[in-house]
Amino acid sequence: MDRQAIITKIQNMMKLQESTDFEGEAAAAAQMIKKLCKQHGISVEEANNPVALDETFESFKKMNSAYALLLNAVAKYYDAMLYVKRDGINNYQIIGTEAQQIETKLYFEYLNDVMEREADKAYKAEKVIAFLHDKRVDRSFKTNFKKAYAQTIGERLVEMKKSEGDHAHKEAVQSALSKRQFGKGKRVGGASGAGAHVGGSVGAGASLNRQAGGHSRRSLVGA
Repeated sequence: MDRQAIITKIQNMMKLQESTDFEGEAAAAAQMIKKLCKQHGISVEEANNPVALDETFESFKKMNSAYALLLNAVAKYYDAMLYVKRDGINNYQIIGTEAQQIETKLYFEYLNDVMEREADKAYKAEKVIAFLHDKRVDRSFKTNFKKAYAQTIGERLVEMKKSEGDHAHKEAVQSALSKRQFGKGKRVGGASGAGAHVGGSVGAGASLNRQAGGHSRRSLVGA
């Protein structure tokens, strides 16, 4: 078991110690924390620091450009990192603390759901227009729509982050990345063609707040 795994185990014991109502369980957790810290030369202060994890977000066979663009934009917004791991199975991997992992997942799911719904609506509207003009809808309409939507959302998140500042766990990710080496990833091309203009326009006007009241999306760590 590596040092990071030990720290994670200690952190889990700390959570148990704080949450349990049973004195015996709390005492046992305290003893385990003391034992692990002494055995592996880890201080309680070090164990209290957030640890960035390398977690699989989702596996895929063929990369969906819009999906990847949007996920990367959300991960960057939370100062986490997205990369693609190709080891027999293709995986989207997120490097971030537990809070960053959860925040990225929840916010991405919201934005991705909106993107899919808006793409369907735009495609149906385009079909009506095409029918009236005795034409066919371009086969790449939805793909172009979603790529442009994702790009525009990404640009807006960059601007929003400038005013909100860094995530509270940014240093944990930077610490994890300092021990890793990554090759140059394949760059996803920009959106163009039928549907791109509409997708960009919809992305520019889409709400970036999951809650109607517009509360911050960083409530898990109070950043």
